[in-house]
Amino acid sequence: MDPATAIGLAAAVVQFVSFTYKLVDRTKEIQQSAKGQSTQVETLGTVYGHLLQLSSRLEASSIRDPKLERDDSSGIAKHIYAINDLSKSCQDDCKRLLEIAKKLQSDGPAGRWQSFRAALRTMWKGDEIDQLEDRLHHTQTTLTLHICALTAHWHGVFERQLREMQRESEVLEARQSAKLDRLADLLQQLNARIASNPSAPGSIGFSPSDMTSLEDQMSRLSIFKRAAAKEQLILKSLSFESRPVRHSSIAASHSRTFEWAFRMSQLQDAEDNGDLLQWLTEGQGSFWVSGKPGSGKSTFMKFIADHPKTLEALTTWSSPNRLVVASHYFWSAGTPMQKSYQGLLQTLLYDIFRQLPDLIEISCEERWPKTTEDLAHEIWLLPELQRVLQRIASQDMEVKFCFFIDGLDEFEGDHIDFCRSLLDLTGSSHIKICVSSRLWNVFEDSFGTDPSKKLYIHDLTHNDIRTYTESRLQEHYRWKDLQAESPAATWLIDQITERAAGVFLWVFLVTGQLRSGLTEYDSLSDLKKRLDSIPVDLEAFFKQILESVEPFYHEKMATTLLITLAAREPAHITIYSFHDEEYEDKDYALKIPVKPLPKNQVTANRERMTRRLNARCRGLVEVTKRGSRVEFLHRSVVDFLNTRGMSEFLKAKAPQGFNPHLSLIYAYTAYIKTTRFTKVVDRTAFAQNTPTPFTSALREVLAHAKEIDETPDAYDFLDEIDHCIPAMQAQGQVVTNVWNHPDNPAVVVFRDFVVEFCLTGYIKHALLQEPGYFSYFYQPLLAFAVSVLLGRIPGGSLSFDDCVKLVQCLLECGCDPNESYLHNCFPPEHQDRSAWKDLISWPPTHHMALTKFPDLSKTRWTSRRGALKHLMALMLKHGADRNIWPREYLRSRVMFWG
Repeated sequence: MDPATAIGLAAAVVQFVSFTYKLVDRTKEIQQSAKGQSTQVETLGTVYGHLLQLSSRLEASSIRDPKLERDDSSGIAKHIYAINDLSKSCQDDCKRLLEIAKKLQSDGPAGRWQSFRAALRTMWKGDEIDQLEDRLHHTQTTLTLHICALTAHWHGVFERQLREMQRESEVLEARQSAKLDRLADLLQQLNARIASNPSAPGSIGFSPSDMTSLEDQMSRLSIFKRAAAKEQLILKSLSFESRPVRHSSIAASHSRTFEWAFRMSQLQDAEDNGDLLQWLTEGQGSFWVSGKPGSGKSTFMKFIADHPKTLEALTTWSSPNRLVVASHYFWSAGTPMQKSYQGLLQTLLYDIFRQLPDLIEISCEERWPKTTEDLAHEIWLLPELQRVLQRIASQDMEVKFCFFIDGLDEFEGDHIDFCRSLLDLTGSSHIKICVSSRLWNVFEDSFGTDPSKKLYIHDLTHNDIRTYTESRLQEHYRWKDLQAESPAATWLIDQITERAAGVFLWVFLVTGQLRSGLTEYDSLSDLKKRLDSIPVDLEAFFKQILESVEPFYHEKMATTLLITLAAREPAHITIYSFHDEEYEDKDYALKIPVKPLPKNQVTANRERMTRRLNARCRGLVEVTKRGSRVEFLHRSVVDFLNTRGMSEFLKAKAPQGFNPHLSLIYAYTAYIKTTRFTKVVDRTAFAQNTPTPFTSALREVLAHAKEIDETPDAYDFLDEIDHCIPAMQAQGQVVTNVWNHPDNPAVVVFRDFVVEFCLTGYIKHALLQEPGYFSYFYQPLLAFAVSVLLGRIPGGSLSFDDCVKLVQCLLECGCDPNESYLHNCFPPEHQDRSAWKDLISWPPTHHMALTKFPDLSKTRWTSRRGALKHLMALMLKHGADRNIWPREYLRSRVMFWG
């Protein structure tokens, strides 16, 4: 029971006690007619009306809630039930007084009684009035104690909740919102009220005005608590597991490097580059940082975004308005969220809202009216994220925003549309963006037309590279000895600086090899030969590194690099450990038991596999410190390995017939079976789940299965996952919450993804084994596919073409186009639906189709119309009922469709 309701129950009793005390007071006059009387005189009609209202309130507050005791863990039920009992007693007295007032109205003597007490004496006998007063006094005293107990209890509850929300704000790195501040103020006021306890000796108890004030206080506390909880839920929902990973994985800039960014006007070689500090201080629009691959763009962006001088300059720009800085770092080798527009928007909004939590209510219009229970399971979709950011951009606020966005070239999607979206943001006078990318024409055209708003980083880092080279070599314990032996050792530093041509990655790799030489006590002459043997071109250098791997490891080097390239996101190092088992037994994943691996075994596997990766790949792949994920050293390594020559090289070194997608399916099957996934999976609708490591692993498996769906090689492993999930759920390895399914079948999550990834080959296989494989859908799967196809319901990432393939597949599997289902989205007379009815009744014109697909062009409509005509013919071929509609209607539809 919420506190305002609990106090409301007590308020009814307090009002009755207070009113009745006055009513039986010896000096209170009462009159049958109010005409011409003073305000101190009550009419019988007024008395009767008051008592009638009080009787109604007392009746409501005397009813016990059986759930309260069952759910009570704090001991407040006894106080609520005591108030219920007091209400019942007062209700009995109220009924008697009502009867008397009614009788006095109808046949009482004319004129004025000295008091209502005197009138009562004509109706009651003996000491009944004194007993009433005693009951009122007892009720008042007892009620005061219960109100104080409830108030103290709820004060404690709210205080704990406030502390929890303040701690959560710290975890989220969010500033405390005005709602939390208001909640703290209200708690102080409530604390002051408790301190002036009316139950103290000599107190007259709570008055009706006290109760009104207390009830209002409790109500406002509940409102502000719910609002603050909503803010935190919405903020938390914007974050995702890999959100901070890229920022933390970018190496911090070396000491004394990049400082030139804040004194561009003093540099002699900066004529062709814009002044970043000036733009930060007074510029508008966009600023573009560009450079060669490996030139340190991401490190520079991290340096700038986190530097105190940047904050100082931007504060000058925003003054007198408040400043909000947000940043995002794209990563093409990372998770889908790390290289998507959705990931960018969620990161920016998270940064904005954690600094301005009070902005959440006015910008999240779709979410704010929802309950906290609904918000806890609400999935973000791209259109809503775009609307929220657009509202922020169009708000007339005393706030200015600066966004730092790194790695535009690592964004996965249409770069022209993406650049246009970013430039649209800068149309707002209180938003500007600093972006970085490689030297691609699309970015030059979008952000590089103004020389004062761009810089080419590789032109400006000559001194930085020298500083970095000196540090890397001088840190080695052998360098001082080498200098003592050969004063010309600085020649190495000079040559590395000149040959680097602004590419920090090349310097990192070169100095690494020279440090290895120092460890082996190479002479200066040997070190010079090492340096001269290293290609200046990065790709040639990478190839040399791979050729230095021992031939014994070449096969495993090739398979390791191929599965790292094939992975959609950096895989856990355990995946690589399982991959090694494939060399011993290809069916290892089917034989491994459904049981979490012991922690000590996971740790041992990680340490062993880290050393193996170093031996096989010579540092071109590395294990992240956070999360133990395996990723490439740099984006340029991925580009190099994807060249035709290297693809052929790796294919030749790998075992014959090796398929990285299939190997990843093996490894992920074993990983899923042997991992305990602690984060709860909420499945709210088709393919809509809270992002968790479990759902990420399933998506990885099915993404790779889609690559080879035309062959049955993966089917046994997909069957294995499907069969193991219920066992994992039973023993607590995975926890799911499948909405609208009383049995909470965890396997639904997997089967959703099978449909979303449109694995038509596996779907045929599954339906052949188990015709009811998709029976958990609220409508037949064929009708579901048609509904998604026609835009009536969301289908996750299912595209139009996927839906066409899915419908064809299901018809070939024998699904009945006439199978009926009920759909309450239609009028009652049309709720009996089927896939055939849905398809034949879809809008046949481009104009009508635009109501479902606003961005549908005329050309695409023509193409889709042809596909739908084909599906109609296919349904008729598979038994669609020609007589399901009146003949005239069907003829008109056929004419429309041609």
